[in-house]
Amino acid sequence: MIEPIEDAPAGTIGFRVTGELTDADYADTLAPALKEAAGSGEVRLLLVGAAGFDLGSLKSRFEEVRKDPELDLGHSKDWRRVAVVAEANFFIRQLFPSLSKVIPVELKLFDPKAEAEARSWVAA
Repeated sequence: MIEPIEDAPAGTIGFRVTGELTDADYADTLAPALKEAAGSGEVRLLLVGAAGFDLGSLKSRFEEVRKDPELDLGHSKDWRRVAVVAEANFFIRQLFPSLSKVIPVELKLFDPKAEAEARSWVAA
């Protein structure tokens, strides 16, 4: 389940995700918001994992974003930063930076206790 974060920093789109980020979440909520942001010329994304968030479900969604011609990730000048706030084990924290090879943007993983830092970073 995905819900907009109403108080996301200015110029940032934000979502709170519970459980797995599903195909329907991507198609109905995330993709349209990303397309709108890309159309405005700048994408800053804040994803906050809530109870039961499956961090592993992000990789396939990032690959979908990368392949979507309307989002045009090949021109990463429109994409600024992606901040993900979620609990992650040591292994995931070590592998997370490799996701920046899937989507060529600044991508950073934050611990849930550092959500305020993530909000500042993504908006900077």
